[in-house]
Amino acid sequence: MSLIAIGSRAQAQSASHLGLGAGVNFYRPTSTDAHRSNGIGLEYRWHSFHSAWGPTFGLDWHRTGFTQKLGAIDAPLGAIQFRTILLGIGHTQHMGRLNASASLSGGYSLNRFALDDRASPTFALADVSLLGARVRNSPAARPDVSVWFDVAKRLGVGVSAAYFVARPDVIVTTNSGTYTRRVRADALEWHAGMTIGVWKDR
Repeated sequence: MSLIAIGSRAQAQSASHLGLGAGVNFYRPTSTDAHRSNGIGLEYRWHSFHSAWGPTFGLDWHRTGFTQKLGAIDAPLGAIQFRTILLGIGHTQHMGRLNASASLSGGYSLNRFALDDRASPTFALADVSLLGARVRNSPAARPDVSVWFDVAKRLGVGVSAAYFVARPDVIVTTNSGTYTRRVRADALEWHAGMTIGVWKDR
């Protein structure tokens, strides 16, 4: 599945600079009825020069596809586009050119559902007429750890791992009625990227 994602995290601390760049993202859902996805996204980093606790801000934008069990058939249903805003607290440990951070954040996801083109024909094989589907917005949470290495004064490369938690309700309408299905959208996330410092707060 193609993916357009923004996997970003920032910590607001003194003596720091803002870095912008790009990275690759890997999403591995823990549910058996959800699809894996990869993509390229915008990366930004509020890089601190000192070890400290501080508030964190993050955006998690990714797309996950789901299937629907219809007897012996695993029918493609559609994909949820998650646009999540996260706030939390974290700690950064500065060790020379190496920086390690851990954070815990929570927030709200604005979700959008896109029906799979194969959904209606596959549902019809099970004598079910699919009329439509939509998703509700949902709370979300994400613990996150990352390690960055400063290659140069304003150039950094890093990797991070996170666990995204969201359980939105999908409302499916068929010829037999409307029912609500709560999907498990939890996913392991891996990010690798590079940022260049564009603004410094000293």
